[in-house]
Amino acid sequence: MSASAAPTPAGRFHALRAVPLDPRMSWCGFRPSGDLRATAVLVHGSDRDPVGTVAAFRDWAERSGVALVAPLFPGDVRGDGEMNGYKALVGDGLRYDLVLLDAVARAAETFGISSDRFLLFGFSGGAQFAHRFALAHPARLSALSIAAPGNVTLIGSPRAWWPGVRNVHEVIGAVLDLDALRSVPVHAVVGAADDGRDAIRVDPTEPRWVEGANDAGVTRGARLASLVGDWRAHGVEVRHEVLAGVAHELPPLATAAQHFFDAVLPAVEDGAPTTAPGRGGLA
Repeated sequence: MSASAAPTPAGRFHALRAVPLDPRMSWCGFRPSGDLRATAVLVHGSDRDPVGTVAAFRDWAERSGVALVAPLFPGDVRGDGEMNGYKALVGDGLRYDLVLLDAVARAAETFGISSDRFLLFGFSGGAQFAHRFALAHPARLSALSIAAPGNVTLIGSPRAWWPGVRNVHEVIGAVLDLDALRSVPVHAVVGAADDGRDAIRVDPTEPRWVEGANDAGVTRGARLASLVGDWRAHGVEVRHEVLAGVAHELPPLATAAQHFFDAVLPAVEDGAPTTAPGRGGLA
């Protein structure tokens, strides 16, 4: 049975609906049946399956009292075949980070919960979006889980956006706030069997090519390790997990993220400062 065909828990699934800021974008979600403790935003990978991503978190959301919001960022928005624009926050003439914030605001109205801060999970291409969103909007996050990104942005890189942050203010109008980022508990997870080198290499002929695109490593595991090392070097606590026997697959990474979110949720509810609960995995 596919994830999207899993039995629905007691709460209510909200089908895809347009994002007011740009109706070409949409979002779906899940509202658990009990009191709400928090909201988790789930960002899909290149397969663009927000419904399946919600399904992978639904049972956990019902148990934990967490509302789920999952955007759909369609590919080929301008009819030019480009499928990667959302991963760098800015692409296709769009600010995907602002689209997400508008979707979260609309979901908050629907679910009756604050949209000020939320948990954020991204898988694959969605993990690229998620960790870059954290660089641009750290104050909006109560926790972050980055699962198997193909490409990463390094704070210490001298490169321009997106491999580095040298011109981040010019690109997205954001000033990198490391103090705010250091207050966000961060989880980074990848499968030990997730090589991905053929899929993640950026060729100079691609629209997303920039200098330094492939600097962080050859495999997904190596690139995530580069991100973890870079963020830790800048004072960001990161729990790093490498799951034995796991390839590029959502379910086990989603489960790892849920365990991480469970560990930080009490502090999120209390509004207390939070840190990543243990480093784990490969340091």
